[in-house]
Amino acid sequence: MESMKKLIRTAAQVILALLIIPYVLEKPVRSLLESGGMTGEYSYEILLGITAVVAFLIIDRKRIRIRRQRRREARAQWREREKLRNSYVLNLSPYEYEEYVAEELRREGFTYVDTTPKSGDFGADVLAMDGERRVCVQCKRYAPGHPVGVKAVQEIYSAKDYYGCDDAYIYTTSDYTKAAVDMAGELGVILVRTEI
Repeated sequence: MESMKKLIRTAAQVILALLIIPYVLEKPVRSLLESGGMTGEYSYEILLGITAVVAFLIIDRKRIRIRRQRRREARAQWREREKLRNSYVLNLSPYEYEEYVAEELRREGFTYVDTTPKSGDFGADVLAMDGERRVCVQCKRYAPGHPVGVKAVQEIYSAKDYYGCDDAYIYTTSDYTKAAVDMAGELGVILVRTEI
């Protein structure tokens, strides 16, 4: 009922504006046209059209506010989901994290994705293919503040040759030491951080 009252009130305001504003603006618009050296008849229809557009924009402001509010709510929900997802990732076991990374690669479009045996994997936890491109991935589910070092970069670089891969990745829930970043840059190892 309240929304119907608001609608009727808004419609009355628009009709009133469409009837009054063109008459109120007639003299200022004429004097403006004359001072600009323009001659011609004052056009009630043009001013009526301008008033209608302005009225529509004023009314549309409410819809814009509602849309902005919905976007803000959607962003807040997304942030909440991300927090839950991130806390979930930190609670995974190392082997569960490997499965999680494998699923991420599938979502990124890799067609063949498989985890390696739990032992004797030669430094690679996940193997994947994207067309003809083969990649090997090492997964380090470390607590924040415990960075991945040079040893992991060396291991995945060796695994890349062992498995005949084109690219080598390291995924971690933590960060990388400066030495690891430098070495990865020289060897072409791609470092990825799972956001937490």
